[in-house]
Amino acid sequence: MAWQQGPFRFMTFKEWVPDKMRFGIYIFFLIAFQFSNGMYFTAMSQMQGSFSITMNDVKMMSHGLLMGLTMYFPMAFRMKARFPNRINLIIAAFGLAVCNFIVPYIDIPFVLVVIGFIAGFFRLYGTFECFSNIIPKITPTYNYGAFLSFVFFVVLGVIHLFDAISIQIIYHYDWQHLHRLAIGLLLLVIMMALTMMSDFRTMPKKPLYAMDWLGMILWSIFVLSIIFVAQYAYQLEWLHSPYIRIALGVACISLAINLIRMQTLRHPFIELAAFNVKRVPQLLVAFLFLGILLASKNVLQNTFTNAVLHFDALNAGRLKLLEFVGALLGAAFSFYALIFLKWKHRTVTFIGFTAVVTYVMMMYFLISPDTNIEKLYLPLILCNFGHLCIFIALTVYIQATAPFKNYFQILCILGFVRTGIASPIGDCIYQYGINGLMGKHLSMIGENINLGLQSSMSNLSMIGSEAMCATLMELYGYTFIFGVSVLFLIGIMNFFRTQNLEFRT
Repeated sequence: MAWQQGPFRFMTFKEWVPDKMRFGIYIFFLIAFQFSNGMYFTAMSQMQGSFSITMNDVKMMSHGLLMGLTMYFPMAFRMKARFPNRINLIIAAFGLAVCNFIVPYIDIPFVLVVIGFIAGFFRLYGTFECFSNIIPKITPTYNYGAFLSFVFFVVLGVIHLFDAISIQIIYHYDWQHLHRLAIGLLLLVIMMALTMMSDFRTMPKKPLYAMDWLGMILWSIFVLSIIFVAQYAYQLEWLHSPYIRIALGVACISLAINLIRMQTLRHPFIELAAFNVKRVPQLLVAFLFLGILLASKNVLQNTFTNAVLHFDALNAGRLKLLEFVGALLGAAFSFYALIFLKWKHRTVTFIGFTAVVTYVMMMYFLISPDTNIEKLYLPLILCNFGHLCIFIALTVYIQATAPFKNYFQILCILGFVRTGIASPIGDCIYQYGINGLMGKHLSMIGENINLGLQSSMSNLSMIGSEAMCATLMELYGYTFIFGVSVLFLIGIMNFFRTQNLEFRT
């Protein structure tokens, strides 16, 4: 960026745009990109009914969207150096608008996964352009603890607020209205960028030379193949299905090609040095454990609120607002702990994992048909509080220790596990557990209830509800044991690290 004397100004705007409006315009752009997913998680059940597809198809689409987000990281600065900020914003908004326009008219799951991947790519494309320009305004000293607290609050926290808004839109209209609203917002972004912004460059122009697009495709195929296996293995009866065997073969072949290219290409999509950065293997394991713990909220809690408590869409929107509050508290706490208290990253990470495990423990005692919605408020706040604490602390740690050359590649690698592998594996484990334990508890409870001819339907409903509660309690219990084991492992690692430092001293 060109050196500026005096107070910071956004030089990407034309001179007639008031300085006081420029930061607000970037915030509006962020809002538009965060709202415009291409695939909307809150509309997945409606899409399932409209397109006659399975829930596994719906989840596969959402994972495709998340992988598209992840795959943009290694090329973020290359795109920023090639095109002016205005052009990047227009390309991202136009591409995302096209995806939103196409989705309501496609009912082929494979095509929807590909569109979701492209939409995720363009969404992070536009989001990164906004964040990379407003960082001097947020933290003039480039303190990444403060900046990443803001980033993850917007990316992981504000999305819950948008989910609550989208639930209201779906409830009063239909799920296609979300896409129409997103297209309108994105067209407004394009119009504002064309009229208000100039082609001012924030860094020297560099060509798109030696960008490994094939590497990005091969890594995407590898991760999506693993996700396919985790998502469909139970439905397709594991290795008895030729589709599962083909997916495993594709995953092995693409991984082998990636490893060969990693050692032979001069500029591969992900360099081998990124895997050799200190603590990256431990961080991969930490995000894997976190993904499995958080999957309990996505599977077990949703099953509880839908199948047992029978919450409608408006109550689901209320819970999304509580998740937003938890994310806000997590971002504020991480900012204060890392910036002002100067706490170590592992301390904030341990607190985050403790909050998530506490959520699991509280949900274990709340599994009952008599639970009201107010009792779920505190557990949800704790879960999202811990989620944000862990993400912020570990990402700040990566930024502080990894070379800048490999920083975004490491974010992509962590994304493979964080959004690509851990979540579907956790979903698969919990769904398999529900299917396996439900039959056991149905038989146990059914034996103790006398089914009368006059009240057979009510008794069957009661048996199903009690069996589901018993199943969810058992799975939450296993999850709590797993979470306590993770906390114990983190504590042991911190203890030995402290002992080694004292010994060296």
